Amino acid sequence: MLSQWSFILLVSFLLLTSGCISSTPDTRDSEDLIVACTIPPQEEFIRAIAGESNVSVLVMVPPGASPHTFEPTPSQIAELEHADLYVALGSGVEFENRWIERIHKLYPDLKVVNSSRTIPLLSGSGHGDEEKGTDPHVWMSLTNAATIVRETCDGMVEIEPGRKDLYEQNRDNYLARLNQVDDSIHDSLQDLSSRTILVYHPAFGYFCRDYNLTQMAAEEAGHEPSAQGLADLITKAKTLGITFIFAEPETSTRQAETLAKELNGTVILISPLAGNYLENMQEIAQKIAGH
Repeated sequence: MLSQWSFILLVSFLLLTSGCISSTPDTRDSEDLIVACTIPPQEEFIRAIAGESNVSVLVMVPPGASPHTFEPTPSQIAELEHADLYVALGSGVEFENRWIERIHKLYPDLKVVNSSRTIPLLSGSGHGDEEKGTDPHVWMSLTNAATIVRETCDGMVEIEPGRKDLYEQNRDNYLARLNQVDDSIHDSLQDLSSRTILVYHPAFGYFCRDYNLTQMAAEEAGHEPSAQGLADLITKAKTLGITFIFAEPETSTRQAETLAKELNGTVILISPLAGNYLENMQEIAQKIAGH
């Protein structure tokens, strides 16, 4: 793996020698706003605010990858040369912990918005900011998503004040859709026979908080469970009558499948990182309600 400075030198070389970076001024409309973000759900937020405006979106952690482990290529970092705005989650997700400061050193004029700066963070289990022990999966709450959307809109308006009315109207339309989906999920989950869900990766803390659920996670501080931890988890799950475990398609499901066999149950895939955010949140709720 490249060291921080060798990586920066390599990117600098690419900036000087490459004329083939995507989204350069020669290959895009000069009126485009270029907004970078960390994960796919944010792209839906940005495009909802932009509406029909010419906005290009750079998603640093692509679909199918995990922000806990993903490392960008030099060409991805080089694409940020032409970005007008970076909308960071700001919640301590590992990709940003490793890369936001490096990006700032490479592009000191790039405006960075911390979209969750006013969101109270839940305690976590080793992911995100390990010193603070906080849960970085802030977008897994429709209430938090509304805050992220507002902060994103403010950042876009600051770059393009001439589109303030348009962006804010689009923002409000999307916030109304968030509220509708939130109400729908509340209704679908209110009569569950059990309010504890077994997940492999603890990405659903904010979702569970919003809908009065309890998240029971197999991972321990971001690592596979110990033998004793796994035994305790199996005992507790059997006591609660749980026969299914939710896992994520972006990571290996091998351990989740092993756990499911011990419970004579099944693995159900749900993704916290799908780009179709509103549709995906409804699908997650439906899968939980159905099991």
